[in-house]
Amino acid sequence: MTDNAPQSISLTGKVVAVTGASGALGRALIEELSVRDAKILAITTNLTTIFPDGVTVLAWQLGSEAELLPHLQEVDILIINHGINVYGDRSFSAISKSFEVNTFSALRLAEIFFSTVADAKNRSTKELWVNTSEAEVNPALSPLYELSKRTLGDSMTLLRLDAPCIVRKLILGPFKSQLNPYGVMSAPWVARAIIFLAQRDVRNIIVTINPLTYLLFPIKEFCQSWYFKLFTKHGNIA
Repeated sequence: MTDNAPQSISLTGKVVAVTGASGALGRALIEELSVRDAKILAITTNLTTIFPDGVTVLAWQLGSEAELLPHLQEVDILIINHGINVYGDRSFSAISKSFEVNTFSALRLAEIFFSTVADAKNRSTKELWVNTSEAEVNPALSPLYELSKRTLGDSMTLLRLDAPCIVRKLILGPFKSQLNPYGVMSAPWVARAIIFLAQRDVRNIIVTINPLTYLLFPIKEFCQSWYFKLFTKHGNIA
């Protein structure tokens, strides 16, 4: 995939922050963004990871999202990409951990990022990308991963009705990573597809080998968005 089409949105000089930066997709996204001359902020809990030259590394801990606010003020695009998979564990601690990592910390980061959209210029330049997974519409053979990611996806559908900036959802199929060693896609290929589609202003970025996702997700998203519009009230979330 190339990014030389005239309708492409330029990433040159954009400040892009990536959570889950130490994971397979996080590293692949950073590589792709670096090629496009973006300024990268790698947000990670693993400081042993080696990133390309020029990447700024920022350590953070779950529950300390508010401490990232000064850094996110200068960020043009925040990619919420971190996550956890407890596989077959169904204990109370596994439930709590899955939702805390996959859902609640992501929502706290979204709220903080929205608060940095202070004026019309920010509204036109800032973007939030959220990795929700195709678990929104299809089984992932990991019930707690599905439940927590589906809740995140539904929450972002609700929040972007009033979002002060562009919100892109990344609906990704199984790619090989530490969370999913059996993934059939490669993280670099998925990262290239994400960037390609984002630069063409696609808001729901679907990258998967499952054809059902391309059919089911748009239907689900359209119906759910209208359901939320009908039964919720407009709110200022910035």
